[in-house]
Amino acid sequence: MTNKLSPEQSWWGWKLLIVTSILALLFMIIFYWAINNEPDYMPSQKNKQMMETHEQMNQAEMHMHSSSAQ
Repeated sequence: MTNKLSPEQSWWGWKLLIVTSILALLFMIIFYWAINNEPDYMPSQKNKQMMETHEQMNQAEMHMHSSSAQ
């Protein structure tokens, strides 16, 4: 018979399990955040910025036309 402790009974086994679980959770949170937040240089973000700028210009023009008509 061996005198070695099993991972379930050893203090280091539980400690390592907790540390590994925390690191895995942290990795998953960072990974989720990275997927949902595209950087500004991505093509989809550039298109979105162009559309927002275009819409703001159109709204400003409409506001100018409506105020000059009064």
